[in-house]
Amino acid sequence: MIRTARAYFLSRLLREKLLLVAFIAIGVLWWLSAFGTRLGTFWRDQRLTTSRLTEQAEWIKNKVVIEETAKKTASRLDPAKTLNGNQLVTTVSQLATEAGVKNAQTSGSTVTTPAGQFAVHSQEYVIRNIEWESTLTAFYTALQKRSPYISIERFILAASAPDSPQLTLSLKVTSVEITR
Repeated sequence: MIRTARAYFLSRLLREKLLLVAFIAIGVLWWLSAFGTRLGTFWRDQRLTTSRLTEQAEWIKNKVVIEETAKKTASRLDPAKTLNGNQLVTTVSQLATEAGVKNAQTSGSTVTTPAGQFAVHSQEYVIRNIEWESTLTAFYTALQKRSPYISIERFILAASAPDSPQLTLSLKVTSVEITR
């Protein structure tokens, strides 16, 4: 087979030989490029997997400490003050009303995430046309007074319109419920 291919190659004209060599070189470069891409993807995935496994090994190694810390934290919380999803929405709405917030709207439903002996509830709010001095600071202070039972996970403040004292607040609040 190799003798036949060699005889075929040597029997060709110089320009045909150059063209065949060029096609073979292009094919080899194309293959090397694809191989290099696959190799780079493999090494990135390998490093990512290794770092994730290392992180997971740390969590597993510290499992006892984490569980003890969670038990200590749970013992400091008053189960009567922890809030479920409905209580979170009701309490935040009540705090907003007491602070003078008029345009508070929930966006989406309450999301509950189980976390061992806790359940973490989160709710998104959008408050439009709120003023900084009177209502926003009072609402924020009222939320902070309910810490650690209600916490602010995300707080995005933007101007409602250019040159307007009115603001728009996008807020994500969470509460912790002790589940037994």
